[in-house]
Amino acid sequence: MKRNDWGFEYTAKVLAEAAHGKRTFHQERFTWWKDKKDQVLNEIRSNGIEVDEKIALEYRSPKSRDWDRGTQVTVREDLSKNLSECIEKLSFHTSLINDYDGWHQVLVANDSALLNLDHADWLFFFGQQH
Repeated sequence: MKRNDWGFEYTAKVLAEAAHGKRTFHQERFTWWKDKKDQVLNEIRSNGIEVDEKIALEYRSPKSRDWDRGTQVTVREDLSKNLSECIEKLSFHTSLINDYDGWHQVLVANDSALLNLDHADWLFFFGQQH
């Protein structure tokens, strides 16, 4: 027997419980990342903005009237990267929350069904959470 062909039988009720557990885990991770995003945004607002005024603005000349190129406002690169990571993680966990919630609903509605899982299915419902 090839392991890729193996199947494992579970009731939908057991899978619904597993889906609920996974959804709860990803909801907790979502909450953690949302709090982290709020912290990063607060740091950006308080001290993450950098303003670079060109020296040319200090002199009286036709060039000093070039206000469009005179000042640049940027967010510190480290904070920008942190914010991007938070957004990426929020998107990732939102997707999994939706997946597990959908599976939970289907499985609860059919809790006596006997389902055959392969390796990938088993990992989806019971694999270690990261």
